[in-house]
Amino acid sequence: MTLTATTNKVAYSGNGSTTSFAVTFIYWDDTDVRVILSNNTTGAETVWTNGTQYTLTGGDGSTGTLTVDTSPTDYTPATGETLTIKSNLPDKQSTSLPLGGALPSTAIEERLDKNVRLSQQLSEELSRAIQFAESSPATSTYITETAAQRANKLLAFDSSGNFEVAQEIGIYQGNWAASTAYVERDIVKDTSNNNIYICITAHTSSGAQPISSNTDAAKWALLVDAASATTSSTAAATSATAAATSATAAATSATAAATSATSASTSASTATTQASNASTSATNAASSATSAASSATSATSAVAAVAWKYTFDNSTSMADPGAGEIRLNNATLASVTNIAIDATSADTGNPDVSDLIASIDDGTNSTHEGYIFVRKSGTPATFMAYNVTGAITDNTGWLQIPVSHAASNGTLTNADTLYISFSRSGNVGATGATGPTGPTGASGAQGPQGIQGPTGATGATGATGATGPTGATGPMGEASIGDIIALG
Repeated sequence: MTLTATTNKVAYSGNGSTTSFAVTFIYWDDTDVRVILSNNTTGAETVWTNGTQYTLTGGDGSTGTLTVDTSPTDYTPATGETLTIKSNLPDKQSTSLPLGGALPSTAIEERLDKNVRLSQQLSEELSRAIQFAESSPATSTYITETAAQRANKLLAFDSSGNFEVAQEIGIYQGNWAASTAYVERDIVKDTSNNNIYICITAHTSSGAQPISSNTDAAKWALLVDAASATTSSTAAATSATAAATSATAAATSATAAATSATSASTSASTATTQASNASTSATNAASSATSAASSATSATSAVAAVAWKYTFDNSTSMADPGAGEIRLNNATLASVTNIAIDATSADTGNPDVSDLIASIDDGTNSTHEGYIFVRKSGTPATFMAYNVTGAITDNTGWLQIPVSHAASNGTLTNADTLYISFSRSGNVGATGATGPTGPTGASGAQGPQGIQGPTGATGATGATGATGPTGATGPMGEASIGDIIALG
C-alpha cells in the first residue's frame, strides 16, 4: 500500500456519553498508538494504558476504533475534557530481509510506510516546538556553559540575538545599614530616597545615606531610581497643572478680547492684540501638556525597565486573576501567605513570563527560594517584599506562589498598576567537615550515700575446731563419806 495521508493525530471533545472513537490514521500494532486525556481548564494530561482505560480494534496496516472501558471503572471522557489519539510508532527498524531469494516487496513497502510515519511524527512534534523564523539571522542556539555555570542564572539573548546565560538579579538584604558586610549581588533599599541598589564590590559599609553620596558609592550600582521617578512624576503633575492654568488664562484672554471687540469698535486693535496673546498662551499650554506627558512616560519606563508590569486584582480567591493581573490571598499586606499571578504580564503585548516565574523555586534552598518585590506605579513608597517559602504551583495560565511577609508599606487599591521583580536565593552549601572532639569535662561531685540495704541470711555453721591442750590439774577437794566408804 501507500501512505499518502499526513494525518497522525486526532482529537475528540468529551461529552460524558461517547465511548467509541475512530482512529483515523493507519497503524500496525496497538503499541503504535498513544492516547492522552487532557483537562481543558487546568491543562493536566493523563496518558492512558491499553487494556485499562481502552481497547483497540483494527490496525495491522489499517485504521481502527478505540473503545473506552466503562467497567468496572467508567473512563468515558466528560464535558470539558479532550481525548487525543496520536501515532506512537517506535523509532527502530525491526524488519529483517533475507540475503537472497525472492524480493520481499510487502515487507519492504511496509518498512517504507513506517519510515514515512516516523517522519510525520517528527514533523508533528517540531510543529509544537519554539523555533526561530526561517529568515532569522540567529547563528547559534547552543548553550556552552556547564551546569555549574548555569546554576541560578537566567536564559537571555546577547547583543547578536543568540542565547546566553545571564546574571541573576541578586539577593535582597533589606534596608541599607552601616557596619554591615555586603557581598556582590546583595540588593538593598536606600531609605532616604527609596532607591534600590545592587552591590558590585564586596565591602563593609560605613558612613550614612544616601548611598549616592556615601564614601562607598562606587561599590553600588543603581537598580531602581525611585527618587528620579518620584521627581519626574511630581514634575509631570506640576507641568499638567501649569498647562491647565495656562489654558484657563488663554480662554479668559480670548473672552476678554471678544468682549472688547463687541464693546467698542475703537478697541478693535487692542482686542486683536489680546486675541493674539491668548493664542500664544494656548500654544504654550499645549507644549507644557506635551512635556508633562513625556515626563510621565519617562517615569514609567524607568521602573518598567527592571520589572514586569501587572494590574492589582483585590479578590483574595486563589484562582486565575486574568491576563496581566495579580492577586493576594489576604487584604492585609503583612498577612499574605499566597500570591496568584497570571502567566502573562500587563506589558505591551501581554508577554508570557510564566517560565521565569516558575524557575524561582529551582534552587536547593527549599525553605527560602528567594524574594518577590512589588512596587506601586507612581507611588514608590508603597511596596511589598515577600519571601518565597516553597514550591511554585503552575496551574497553566496562572501560578500560585507560597510566601511569607518580609516588609511592606502603604496600601493597594483594585486596578492599581504594579511592577513585580524576583530575586532567587543561592543554593544550600555543602555540609562542612566534622570538627575535632572537645576535651573531657571535669568529674562531677560525688553523690550522697545510698540507704543501708537489708541484713543478709545467716551463713552455714563452720567445721568443729581441733581439741585444745589439757588444762592443769586442779586442787584436791575434801573427801566425802561416800568416797571413804568406797575406799574401804
